[in-house]
Formats: sequence, structure tokens, C-alpha cells
Amino acid sequence: MSVLEYEKFKRLNNIFASNFNSQFDKIKDGGKDALFMYFDNIYRLWYYSALFHEAFATPAVFADIWFKGAGVNVCLPRMSDGRLEFEWRLYTVDEHPFIKDLTTLAQTADDMASFDSITHELIPDDFKKYAHGFTISDNIYISYLVEIALEMGLIKKRPSVHIVKYMSTAKGRSMEQLDGRTALEMAAECAAKIFCRKFAAVLGTPVGLNKALVMSWLKGTCLTDDIYADIYDLVGIDIIDLWKNERGSDDLDELDRAALASVYPIGRLIDRYFLTPFGRYMQLIQPIYYMPFSPEHELEYIFGHDVRDDYDNSLAAFAPCSMYRLTSLGRTMLSAEKKDVPFALSELEMENYLAQMMKYYR
Repeated sequence: MSVLEYEKFKRLNNIFASNFNSQFDKIKDGGKDALFMYFDNIYRLWYYSALFHEAFATPAVFADIWFKGAGVNVCLPRMSDGRLEFEWRLYTVDEHPFIKDLTTLAQTADDMASFDSITHELIPDDFKKYAHGFTISDNIYISYLVEIALEMGLIKKRPSVHIVKYMSTAKGRSMEQLDGRTALEMAAECAAKIFCRKFAAVLGTPVGLNKALVMSWLKGTCLTDDIYADIYDLVGIDIIDLWKNERGSDDLDELDRAALASVYPIGRLIDRYFLTPFGRYMQLIQPIYYMPFSPEHELEYIFGHDVRDDYDNSLAAFAPCSMYRLTSLGRTMLSAEKKDVPFALSELEMENYLAQMMKYYR
């Protein structure tokens, strides 16, 4: 990573920091403390959102353009003493931060850290103590690590009262001995199983909801609408046809209304248990949101509604992207032949647009 490209992305981050800080200052102190625990989830939405309309030019795409090479270079935010800072991590098959964090989690469990019994999140005091040791200092990320570690058999519950404590298993203590590809493949398969379990809790156990279906989305599509279509097809609903249907709402039957009403919570589940784990956490795919991200609207929604999700108590900041592409790591692990997403603008055109934007963010 050259100094020039690093400085360019530093200025790019100033766009986020400037917009975020102006809204952050309006939040009451108690809300600020809570936000620190989930901060990466806010930055994640900006990182994968278009910087300007009618283009797929996201910060993640610029990271790919500027930092070509082995693996995926990823920018991560840190909140330190109330200040917003950024650092870079490289994700490769052999050196993968998510896999390293599973080992860190096993060690944290053995250190008698306490977790919420419902969300799997670290309790606030232990979050302050342990979160800095993880690649992503975000409680939703840590809670997902717990789910993966339980699925992989790396940790198990230990007897405790009111809160949950875990302890590492022999598999957890020997994680570092696995080669990178094997460990990442195991984590991806467990992520697919978790996705199926979460959706089975909503849909029942429809035929066809299985690991193979989830893994097919990594290799065979780039549109989130296709995931919606497959999920609703499991219960006999053509959701794409419903979206295209021009009948007035008065003409919809009860089943159609229920299907349309479920799209928003289903979308949040798709993001939380597919797009974000395989994207932000494992870096096998790169989500792309068509529209620019607004910290003002996002923070206003979260704090204005005291939002906690109906599913697994996650923050409301989950929302499905429009499409996604395989990263260089994803192509190595999954499908080197899969075509990339065709961008509306050339790299030079995106650079020119961005240069105009950054004149206002020094």
C-alpha cells in the first residue's frame, strides 16, 4: 500500500467522518456509549454504499482500485477516546482476520468473559475490556463469532447464573493448527447452516432450505433480488411478480399483503446472516448499495425509534444491498470463472467524480 493511495483513502474517510461527526454530536451521552459498541455496523453501510448516484463507486471499490494485490485490503474504523481512527487489514486465504478472531474468542471465553444470554454480545463492561483484541471492535461482530464458534464446536457453555460464560474446547484450542483454506471453508459452511436455522425459525422448515442453496448464491448470482426470489419460492410465493404487479393495494389478497409486509424484516435477515457475514466479516463477497449512505438518516432512525430488531436483538442498521460481487479472495475460494459486476463508469470516470467530491472534505 503506497503512501499516495493511503492518503487518498484517508481523505475519502474524511467524507464519512465529516458527515458522521456532525450527527454524532447531537446524540446524548448515553447513546454515544451504546453506539461505540456497534460502530463498525454504521461504517459498514457507508463503506459499501455508492458515493454518488448512478454508479457503483463505493469506498470498498476504491480500495480495490488503489490497493491491488494478494487478498483484500479492508479499512476498519476504531473509536479511541472519542476519536475516530482507521486502520487497514489484509484478508488472504492463509492470513485471515476472521479465523484469527475465532482463536481470540476461544481465549476470551477461557478468560471468563460474560456474554448476554440472548444476543451473544459481550456485556458492556467486558466489551470495554476485550473488544479491542478483535479485528472488528463491534458487539454484533463478536456475537456472530460466538454463533460460528458454537456451530464449529470451538467453544461450549459453562455453568453460570443470569449471564452466559463459555469455555474453549480441544478444537478451539487447536484452531491455529488448521490450514487457512480448511478453516475458512469450515466457517463458511457453518455460516450457511446458521442462515438456514434463522430462516427456518421464520418460515418453518420448507423443502429446499439448505446449505447448498445458500452456497449457490455465492457462485451463481450477484443480485439480492434473486435471493429474495429463492426464499419466497420455498413457501410458494412469487415475490418478484408481486413487486411488478400493478394492481392497486385494494386488489391484493391477504397472503399477498402478508408477503409484501414481510419483505423488510426478511431483508434485514438476509443482510445480517448472508451479506454481512460473507461480505464484511469473511470478505468473500463485496456488497454494493446503489444509493449514497446518510449518517443523518441512519442515526436518526436508530435513536429516534430506540430500535432493537425483532430477530436476535440486532441493531436496525441491517438492510440488504442491491447487488454484490466476489472479492479476489472469493474468486480464489469459490469461483475464479464467475463474471464480475459491470460498472456503469470506468475507473478513470469514478476517480474524476471522486476528485470533485473531495474538494469539500480536506
